Amino acid sequence: MINESPKLMSTKEAIKKFVHDGDTLSITSCGTAGPYALIHEIIRQKKKNLTAVQATCMHELDLLAGCGCLKKVISSWSYRIVKGQRAFDRGVVEYNIEVQDYTNYTVAAMLMAGALNLPFFPAKPSILYTDIWNRHKEGMFKLIDNPFNPKEKVLLVPAIKPDVAIVHCQRVDQDGNAQLWGALGTVKHGALASKRIIVSAEEMVPREVVRLSPNNTIIPGFRVDAICIEPWGAHPSEVLGYYDMDRMMVGLYSAASVSKSLFSSWVDEWIYNIEDRYHYIEHYTDVYGMQPLHKLRARVYPSASVNLGSSFLKDMELLELKMDDILDAPEMFEVEVDEN
Repeated sequence: MINESPKLMSTKEAIKKFVHDGDTLSITSCGTAGPYALIHEIIRQKKKNLTAVQATCMHELDLLAGCGCLKKVISSWSYRIVKGQRAFDRGVVEYNIEVQDYTNYTVAAMLMAGALNLPFFPAKPSILYTDIWNRHKEGMFKLIDNPFNPKEKVLLVPAIKPDVAIVHCQRVDQDGNAQLWGALGTVKHGALASKRIIVSAEEMVPREVVRLSPNNTIIPGFRVDAICIEPWGAHPSEVLGYYDMDRMMVGLYSAASVSKSLFSSWVDEWIYNIEDRYHYIEHYTDVYGMQPLHKLRARVYPSASVNLGSSFLKDMELLELKMDDILDAPEMFEVEVDEN
Protein backbone atom coordinates (compact mmCIF):
# COMPACT_ATOMS: atom_id res chain seq x y z
CA MET A 1 0.00 0.00 0.00
CA ILE A 2 1.34 3.43 -0.93
CA ASN A 3 0.15 4.97 2.33
CA GLU A 4 2.27 2.64 4.43
CA SER A 5 5.32 4.65 5.42
CA PRO A 6 7.12 5.13 8.75
CA LYS A 7 7.42 8.82 7.87
CA LEU A 8 3.70 9.30 7.30
CA MET A 9 2.00 11.12 10.17
CA SER A 10 -0.57 13.78 10.90
CA THR A 11 0.42 17.42 10.66
CA LYS A 12 -0.19 17.72 14.39
CA GLU A 13 2.27 14.90 15.09
CA ALA A 14 4.88 16.27 12.70
CA ILE A 15 4.88 19.78 14.16
CA LYS A 16 4.95 18.48 17.73
CA LYS A 17 7.86 16.14 17.00
CA PHE A 18 10.04 18.25 14.71
CA VAL A 19 9.37 21.96 15.45
CA HIS A 20 10.67 23.13 18.81
CA ASP A 21 10.57 26.46 20.62
CA GLY A 22 13.61 28.53 19.65
CA ASP A 23 14.17 26.75 16.32
CA THR A 24 15.22 28.46 13.13
CA LEU A 25 12.37 27.70 10.74
CA SER A 26 12.81 27.67 6.97
CA ILE A 27 9.53 28.50 5.24
CA THR A 28 10.51 27.32 1.81
CA SER A 29 7.68 28.72 -0.31
CA CYS A 30 8.31 31.85 -2.33
CA GLY A 31 4.90 33.36 -3.05
CA THR A 32 3.28 30.11 -4.20
CA ALA A 33 2.41 26.73 -2.63
CA GLY A 34 2.61 28.20 0.86
CA PRO A 35 2.68 25.52 3.60
CA TYR A 36 -0.38 26.95 5.35
CA ALA A 37 -1.59 23.69 6.89
CA LEU A 38 1.79 23.45 8.63
CA ILE A 39 1.85 27.17 9.51
CA HIS A 40 -1.61 26.95 11.11
CA GLU A 41 -0.55 23.95 13.19
CA ILE A 42 2.57 25.76 14.43
CA ILE A 43 0.29 28.56 15.60
CA ARG A 44 -2.21 26.14 17.18
CA GLN A 45 0.60 24.52 19.16
CA LYS A 46 1.80 27.98 20.25
CA LYS A 47 5.41 27.49 19.24
CA LYS A 48 7.54 30.37 20.51
CA ASN A 49 10.81 32.23 19.86
CA LEU A 50 11.20 30.98 16.30
CA THR A 51 13.54 32.56 13.79
CA ALA A 52 11.74 32.47 10.45
CA VAL A 53 13.70 32.44 7.19
CA GLN A 54 11.78 33.12 3.97
CA ALA A 55 12.81 35.03 0.86
CA THR A 56 9.36 36.22 -0.24
CA CYS A 57 6.12 35.48 1.53
CA MET A 58 2.40 35.94 1.24
CA HIS A 59 0.83 35.74 4.72
CA GLU A 60 3.05 33.16 6.40
CA LEU A 61 5.20 35.66 8.31
CA ASP A 62 2.23 37.93 8.96
CA LEU A 63 0.38 35.10 10.71
CA LEU A 64 3.37 33.86 12.71
CA ALA A 65 4.38 37.36 13.82
CA GLY A 66 0.85 38.41 14.73
CA CYS A 67 0.33 35.24 16.78
CA GLY A 68 3.51 35.72 18.82
CA CYS A 69 5.50 32.79 17.43
CA LEU A 70 8.57 34.72 16.27
CA LYS A 71 11.61 36.36 17.82
CA LYS A 72 13.43 37.07 14.54
CA VAL A 73 12.69 37.31 10.82
CA ILE A 74 15.16 36.94 7.95
CA SER A 75 13.35 37.94 4.78
CA SER A 76 13.14 40.39 1.91
CA TRP A 77 9.47 40.99 1.14
CA SER A 78 6.04 40.42 2.63
CA TYR A 79 2.72 40.57 0.76
CA ARG A 80 0.79 43.83 1.29
CA ILE A 81 -2.35 44.78 -0.64
CA VAL A 82 -4.07 47.14 1.82
CA LYS A 83 -2.95 50.22 3.71
CA GLY A 84 -2.51 50.16 7.44
CA GLN A 85 -0.55 48.36 10.12
CA ARG A 86 -0.61 44.62 9.45
CA ALA A 87 -0.33 41.83 11.97
CA PHE A 88 3.35 41.60 11.04
CA ASP A 89 3.91 45.28 11.86
CA ARG A 90 2.11 44.99 15.19
CA GLY A 91 3.96 41.78 15.99
CA VAL A 92 7.35 43.42 15.46
CA VAL A 93 6.47 46.07 18.03
CA GLU A 94 4.46 43.98 20.50
CA TYR A 95 6.80 40.97 20.58
CA ASN A 96 10.03 42.88 19.90
CA ILE A 97 10.77 40.83 16.77
CA GLU A 98 14.19 41.43 15.23
CA VAL A 99 13.98 41.94 11.46
CA GLN A 100 16.95 41.33 9.17
CA ASP A 101 16.05 42.87 5.83
CA TYR A 102 17.86 41.14 2.99
CA THR A 103 17.11 40.94 -0.73
CA ASN A 104 15.53 37.99 -2.50
CA TYR A 105 18.89 36.99 -3.95
CA THR A 106 20.81 37.22 -0.66
CA VAL A 107 18.28 35.09 1.25
CA ALA A 108 18.47 32.56 -1.58
CA ALA A 109 22.27 32.73 -1.53
CA MET A 110 22.45 32.05 2.23
CA LEU A 111 20.19 29.04 1.86
CA MET A 112 22.16 27.79 -1.14
CA ALA A 113 25.37 28.01 0.86
CA GLY A 114 23.75 26.05 3.68
CA ALA A 115 22.43 23.40 1.30
CA LEU A 116 25.85 23.01 -0.35
CA ASN A 117 27.62 23.00 3.05
CA LEU A 118 29.61 26.10 2.12
CA PRO A 119 30.52 28.75 4.73
CA PHE A 120 29.30 31.68 2.61
CA PHE A 121 28.16 32.70 -0.86
CA PRO A 122 28.83 35.75 -3.06
CA ALA A 123 26.11 38.37 -3.38
CA LYS A 124 25.30 41.05 -5.93
CA PRO A 125 27.50 44.16 -5.43
CA SER A 126 24.48 46.39 -6.04
CA ILE A 127 23.65 46.01 -2.32
CA LEU A 128 26.58 48.34 -1.58
CA TYR A 129 24.47 51.22 -2.92
CA THR A 130 21.45 50.54 -0.73
CA ASP A 131 20.40 51.23 2.86
CA ILE A 132 20.45 47.48 3.48
CA TRP A 133 24.25 47.87 3.43
CA ASN A 134 24.46 51.36 4.90
CA ARG A 135 22.34 50.60 7.96
CA HIS A 136 22.48 46.86 8.58
CA LYS A 137 25.72 45.41 7.27
CA GLU A 138 27.16 44.30 10.62
CA GLY A 139 26.90 40.51 10.88
CA MET A 140 24.93 40.29 7.64
CA PHE A 141 27.58 40.89 4.98
CA LYS A 142 31.32 40.78 4.52
CA LEU A 143 33.33 42.64 1.88
CA ILE A 144 36.58 41.00 0.74
CA ASP A 145 39.11 41.29 -2.06
CA ASN A 146 38.52 39.02 -5.01
CA PRO A 147 41.41 36.51 -4.78
CA PHE A 148 41.40 36.18 -8.57
CA ASN A 149 41.29 39.94 -9.16
CA PRO A 150 42.52 41.89 -6.10
CA LYS A 151 41.31 45.18 -7.57
CA GLU A 152 37.72 43.95 -7.29
CA LYS A 153 35.64 43.68 -4.12
CA VAL A 154 33.31 40.76 -3.46
CA LEU A 155 30.32 40.91 -1.16
CA LEU A 156 29.58 37.74 0.84
CA VAL A 157 26.61 36.50 2.84
CA PRO A 158 26.96 33.79 5.50
CA ALA A 159 25.47 30.34 5.12
CA ILE A 160 22.32 29.65 7.06
CA LYS A 161 21.36 26.18 8.25
CA PRO A 162 17.86 26.18 9.74
CA ASP A 163 16.79 23.60 12.29
CA VAL A 164 13.66 22.61 10.39
CA ALA A 165 12.06 23.29 7.01
CA ILE A 166 8.38 23.17 6.12
CA VAL A 167 7.45 22.43 2.52
CA HIS A 168 4.22 21.99 0.60
CA CYS A 169 4.34 20.23 -2.75
CA GLN A 170 2.13 18.54 -5.30
CA ARG A 171 2.98 14.94 -4.50
CA VAL A 172 5.22 12.66 -2.52
CA ASP A 173 5.86 8.91 -2.45
CA GLN A 174 6.04 6.70 0.63
CA ASP A 175 9.81 7.19 0.85
CA GLY A 176 9.43 10.96 1.08
CA ASN A 177 10.61 11.84 -2.42
CA ALA A 178 8.87 15.19 -2.82
CA GLN A 179 7.92 16.51 -6.24
CA LEU A 180 7.17 20.13 -7.03
CA TRP A 181 6.80 21.88 -10.36
CA GLY A 182 6.07 25.44 -11.39
CA ALA A 183 7.75 28.38 -9.67
CA LEU A 184 10.32 26.69 -7.41
CA GLY A 185 11.81 29.79 -5.81
CA THR A 186 13.93 28.83 -2.79
CA VAL A 187 12.13 25.57 -2.00
CA LYS A 188 14.99 23.22 -2.86
CA HIS A 189 17.79 24.99 -1.03
CA GLY A 190 15.50 26.17 1.78
CA ALA A 191 14.74 22.53 2.52
CA LEU A 192 18.14 20.96 1.92
CA ALA A 193 19.91 23.57 4.06
CA SER A 194 17.84 22.44 7.05
CA LYS A 195 18.56 19.72 9.60
CA ARG A 196 14.97 18.41 9.56
CA ILE A 197 12.36 18.53 6.79
CA ILE A 198 8.58 18.27 7.06
CA VAL A 199 6.79 17.77 3.74
CA SER A 200 3.08 18.24 3.27
CA ALA A 201 1.64 17.24 -0.09
CA GLU A 202 -1.60 17.28 -2.00
CA GLU A 203 -1.36 13.52 -2.48
CA MET A 204 0.80 10.45 -2.02
CA VAL A 205 1.63 8.48 -5.17
CA PRO A 206 3.43 5.15 -5.77
CA ARG A 207 7.19 5.11 -6.20
CA GLU A 208 6.70 4.20 -9.84
CA VAL A 209 4.96 7.51 -10.53
CA VAL A 210 7.85 9.47 -9.02
CA ARG A 211 10.37 7.44 -11.00
CA LEU A 212 8.62 8.33 -14.24
CA SER A 213 9.44 12.02 -13.71
CA PRO A 214 12.64 12.12 -11.61
CA ASN A 215 13.45 15.70 -12.59
CA ASN A 216 10.43 16.89 -10.60
CA THR A 217 11.85 15.45 -7.37
CA ILE A 218 13.35 18.44 -5.55
CA ILE A 219 13.80 16.82 -2.13
CA PRO A 220 15.11 13.24 -1.94
CA GLY A 221 13.27 10.94 0.41
CA PHE A 222 16.26 10.13 2.62
CA ARG A 223 16.34 13.79 3.75
CA VAL A 224 12.66 13.95 4.68
CA ASP A 225 11.65 13.36 8.31
CA ALA A 226 7.87 13.62 8.11
CA ILE A 227 5.23 13.25 5.40
CA CYS A 228 1.80 14.84 5.87
CA ILE A 229 -0.89 14.37 3.23
CA GLU A 230 -2.89 17.59 3.16
CA PRO A 231 -5.23 18.23 0.21
CA TRP A 232 -5.72 22.00 -0.05
CA GLY A 233 -2.74 22.30 2.28
CA ALA A 234 -1.52 25.51 0.62
CA HIS A 235 -4.89 27.29 0.50
CA PRO A 236 -5.33 30.26 0.00
CA SER A 237 -2.17 30.25 -2.15
CA GLU A 238 -2.07 28.29 -5.37
CA VAL A 239 -0.60 24.89 -6.22
CA LEU A 240 0.08 24.50 -9.92
CA GLY A 241 -1.96 21.69 -11.43
CA TYR A 242 -4.31 21.50 -8.43
CA TYR A 243 -5.89 24.87 -7.64
CA ASP A 244 -5.53 28.62 -8.08
CA MET A 245 -5.02 31.31 -5.48
CA ASP A 246 -8.20 32.05 -3.55
CA ARG A 247 -8.28 35.82 -4.04
CA MET A 248 -11.47 36.15 -2.04
CA MET A 249 -9.86 34.53 1.00
CA VAL A 250 -6.65 36.50 0.51
CA GLY A 251 -8.64 39.74 0.44
CA LEU A 252 -10.65 38.84 3.52
CA TYR A 253 -7.53 37.96 5.48
CA SER A 254 -5.66 41.08 4.29
CA ALA A 255 -8.52 43.30 5.44
CA ALA A 256 -8.66 41.54 8.81
CA SER A 257 -4.90 41.77 9.29
CA VAL A 258 -4.87 45.58 9.56
CA SER A 259 -7.21 45.52 12.57
CA LYS A 260 -6.06 43.97 15.83
CA SER A 261 -9.56 42.88 16.81
CA LEU A 262 -10.45 41.57 13.33
CA PHE A 263 -7.16 39.71 13.12
CA SER A 264 -7.83 38.06 16.48
CA SER A 265 -11.31 37.04 15.33
CA TRP A 266 -9.95 35.68 12.03
CA VAL A 267 -7.28 33.61 13.79
CA ASP A 268 -9.84 32.25 16.25
CA GLU A 269 -12.22 31.26 13.45
CA TRP A 270 -9.73 29.80 10.97
CA ILE A 271 -6.92 28.47 13.19
CA TYR A 272 -7.58 28.11 16.92
CA ASN A 273 -11.13 26.79 16.55
CA ILE A 274 -10.11 24.43 13.74
CA GLU A 275 -8.85 20.92 14.47
CA ASP A 276 -6.99 20.17 11.25
CA ARG A 277 -6.97 20.90 7.51
CA TYR A 278 -9.97 18.69 6.84
CA HIS A 279 -11.92 20.72 9.39
CA TYR A 280 -10.60 23.95 7.79
CA ILE A 281 -12.00 23.02 4.36
CA GLU A 282 -15.22 21.77 5.94
CA HIS A 283 -15.64 25.13 7.69
CA TYR A 284 -14.83 26.98 4.45
CA THR A 285 -17.56 25.14 2.55
CA ASP A 286 -20.02 25.65 5.42
CA VAL A 287 -19.42 29.41 5.23
CA TYR A 288 -19.00 29.95 1.49
CA GLY A 289 -20.31 26.79 -0.12
CA MET A 290 -18.57 24.44 -2.53
CA GLN A 291 -18.75 26.69 -5.59
CA PRO A 292 -15.78 28.96 -4.67
CA LEU A 293 -13.55 25.90 -4.25
CA HIS A 294 -14.76 24.34 -7.51
CA LYS A 295 -13.86 27.54 -9.37
CA LEU A 296 -10.30 27.28 -8.07
CA ARG A 297 -9.64 23.76 -9.37
CA ALA A 298 -7.00 23.64 -12.07
CA ARG A 299 -7.89 22.60 -15.60
CA VAL A 300 -5.91 19.82 -17.21
CA TYR A 301 -2.91 21.21 -19.07
CA PRO A 302 -0.26 18.45 -19.25
CA SER A 303 3.33 19.18 -20.15
CA ALA A 304 4.94 17.42 -23.09
CA SER A 305 6.24 13.98 -22.21
CA VAL A 306 9.87 12.99 -22.64
CA ASN A 307 11.47 9.62 -23.31
CA LEU A 308 13.51 8.62 -20.27
CA GLY A 309 14.25 5.19 -21.66
CA SER A 310 17.47 3.56 -22.75
CA SER A 311 18.32 0.04 -23.83
CA PHE A 312 18.53 -0.82 -20.09
CA LEU A 313 21.34 -3.23 -20.98
CA LYS A 314 24.17 -3.76 -18.50
CA ASP A 315 27.75 -3.13 -19.60
CA MET A 316 28.44 -6.85 -19.92
CA GLU A 317 25.37 -7.23 -22.11
CA LEU A 318 26.41 -4.30 -24.31
CA LEU A 319 29.89 -5.78 -24.71
CA GLU A 320 28.41 -9.26 -25.17
CA LEU A 321 30.55 -10.62 -22.34
CA LYS A 322 29.94 -13.46 -19.96
CA MET A 323 31.57 -13.90 -16.56
CA ASP A 324 33.44 -16.96 -17.85
CA ASP A 325 35.00 -14.78 -20.55
CA ILE A 326 36.38 -12.45 -17.90
CA LEU A 327 37.61 -15.21 -15.59
CA ASP A 328 39.21 -17.21 -18.40
CA ALA A 329 40.80 -14.28 -20.20
CA PRO A 330 42.08 -11.71 -17.70
CA GLU A 331 44.60 -10.57 -20.30
CA MET A 332 41.73 -8.77 -21.96
CA PHE A 333 42.09 -6.13 -19.25
CA GLU A 334 45.88 -5.99 -19.08
CA VAL A 335 47.57 -2.99 -20.63
CA GLU A 336 51.27 -2.63 -21.41
CA VAL A 337 52.72 0.77 -20.71
CA ASP A 338 55.81 2.11 -22.39
CA GLU A 339 57.63 3.97 -19.67
CA ASN A 340 59.66 5.82 -22.28
